[in-house]
Amino acid sequence: MTAVYVYGILGADAQLPEGLTGLGPSEKVSTVVHGDLAAIVSDVPTDRPLGTRDDLIAHEAVVDAAAAATAVLPMRFPAVVEESGVVEELLAPHHDRFVAALQDLAGRSQYTLKGRYEEAAVLGEVLEEHPEIRELQREIHGLPEDATYHQRLRLGELVVSAVEERRDAEAEQLLAALEPHVAGAVTRTPPQPDDVVDAAFLVEHGHAQAFEDAVEQLGERLHGRVRLRLLGPLAPYDFVPGVEE
Repeated sequence: MTAVYVYGILGADAQLPEGLTGLGPSEKVSTVVHGDLAAIVSDVPTDRPLGTRDDLIAHEAVVDAAAAATAVLPMRFPAVVEESGVVEELLAPHHDRFVAALQDLAGRSQYTLKGRYEEAAVLGEVLEEHPEIRELQREIHGLPEDATYHQRLRLGELVVSAVEERRDAEAEQLLAALEPHVAGAVTRTPPQPDDVVDAAFLVEHGHAQAFEDAVEQLGERLHGRVRLRLLGPLAPYDFVPGVEE
């Protein structure tokens, strides 16, 4: 049996953009059609395992290019199935659910927003607002690290707690400011205490400019305190529940 790589699912009548480059040796990207659905596929490398950064970039390039033209349900990377399984295991059993999901995503794209505190600015604010932290910092200033190990550990815990408390409040404010411009949002727990926000937004194409302007206004208001980074428009990676390889 021949294995194929599956990038995503779209409507059967949708046209793939020209110039797509697959991650397989032929670099050809095509579709497998069943009913009202089509799977975007290519061949797969036969001389090495999948999973490199280049493979991921190729996957995202195909999906995002297709999503710029039509609604797409992205597959999780990497998605390899037997050629016959594209229809028998993917498109046929989930046909109606995938059609409904495509209808729900039509005319919408994902934006991903990440924000991180400027360390010096947020530490200054924390010291100003928390006398206990200021006092502990003064106590250990200039003393040997080994002699103040426990105090330094306590200081670190207090700072992290204060930053996380501030972060949670500001993240809520950021999300509230953007909520009027979005059709949906998915938030993730920031991996580091100084990461303020890590969220994906589903945005109507007609509201995209208003959404981008709102993010720009937030960036201006938070300049010097929080660095915001907006990615998009992208395929709706975070808004496709239940798409299985």
